[in-house]
Amino acid sequence: MRKMSRRRPAHTVVPGAFLLISTVLLSGCMATPAPAPADTSAPSDAAAPTEVPPVFASDEDALAAATAAYAAYEALSDSITAEGGTGGDRIASAASTTYLPDLLNGFDGFSKKGLLSRGASTYDSARLIRSSVETHGGVSIELYLCSDISAVRLFNLAGVDVTPPQRTNRIPLQVGFISSAAEPSLLLLDKEDVWSGKNFCQL
Repeated sequence: MRKMSRRRPAHTVVPGAFLLISTVLLSGCMATPAPAPADTSAPSDAAAPTEVPPVFASDEDALAAATAAYAAYEALSDSITAEGGTGGDRIASAASTTYLPDLLNGFDGFSKKGLLSRGASTYDSARLIRSSVETHGGVSIELYLCSDISAVRLFNLAGVDVTPPQRTNRIPLQVGFISSAAEPSLLLLDKEDVWSGKNFCQL
């Protein structure tokens, strides 16, 4: 995996279709958690825990599963914004319970603005950052990817194209997925952060 430039703070973002409207973006830097203190206790005589087997056979399999999950999320998000943001709770099948409230708030804001979307958002240049099995038995995966909304247009209820003329069509994102121990291969979107370092999506 090619190394990225030194990580900088990222900014939280609402669903892909809402990248069309800069005023809907949520600002606020995400603080980097402090490292956990080193364990200075004496070694235990207890047996070492059994190693948890990987959910995906390789990094390539993890990347393929995560990109498939993101594509399904994008398609569902586009279908909701095409209907003016109604029925936003359908996104629950593709998002974690932690991220779901942000998405629902975004769809609600989209509806209140009286907007409809046409066209499909896409992504490319996906690269794996990490893939790990968590202690609870689920999986955590993070990717870099480029969200492309160039084919999506915004219309008001009168049918007038109100797509911002100076919008950014390709946005560098850092996205994360999690799964449960019960269904470790079912990846749910857990975050979408706009990468604040060098824009690796510029053509």
